[in-house]
Amino acid sequence: MTKNTDKSVNLAQLLNQCGPGGEANPISLPQGWTQGRTAFGGLSAALAYHAANHIEDDLPGLRSAQIAFTGPLFGALTAQTKMLRRGRSTAFVQSELFGDKGLGLHCNFIFASERDTEVKTHEMAQPDFPPLPTDEALHSGPEQFFTSKMEFVGKRIDTSIKTNRLTRWMRLKDRDDLNDPIAEILCMGDSLPPSIMGMLDKNAMVSSMNWQVNIIADHPATTDGWWLIDSQTHHADHGASSQFMSIWNSDRELIATGMQSVAYYA
Repeated sequence: MTKNTDKSVNLAQLLNQCGPGGEANPISLPQGWTQGRTAFGGLSAALAYHAANHIEDDLPGLRSAQIAFTGPLFGALTAQTKMLRRGRSTAFVQSELFGDKGLGLHCNFIFASERDTEVKTHEMAQPDFPPLPTDEALHSGPEQFFTSKMEFVGKRIDTSIKTNRLTRWMRLKDRDDLNDPIAEILCMGDSLPPSIMGMLDKNAMVSSMNWQVNIIADHPATTDGWWLIDSQTHHADHGASSQFMSIWNSDRELIATGMQSVAYYA
């Protein structure tokens, strides 16, 4: 297994390793960006998006992403992209990540231009917003785990409290040279454990299988890198759970919505 043990590599540096769409530029996966035996899912999604976003120079903004976690990703990661269709205002781009064991991530990204519309609605219920974290209250995870790259208050999940909903302020610890808010949002959007874990009586293996993300904000931004990640399991049975997700900025503005299918073994 080829693995980069340099734990100081930040997201911007990894994105820069992932060259323009269609070019096979291997990315050496640092240990500090892994979860178990695979790359952190949010990082994988951000890398695949970055490659897709550079397949052509004049793509409009990202509106939607369909992300399938098809297998473990480790070692030297390579992105491969393909333009599925380009219209006057919309582009569909396929982006895949391959590791030492082959295909590990399959994505379809939909880029679409803004349009003036008469019909508008904003009906997403806000979660309960904890106070924005202060510097003295911050924690990070162990160096060998992707949470070492992030900051948050307390634990990402308190297993002593049985709940189907997780809500936390999360941010990247090192945001130097990071100028792609969509890549950052995709990375941070998967930073909480699957919310089914808040309902389990014991530690059990869980694995995200599929992730649908819709970008709501035209120009996403937040203060000091803080994003509120909210995830709620609304159905679980037969070893598969379904969770609704949302991402909010420091001004309590909705940035993105999502939905994940999660396999659990308990």
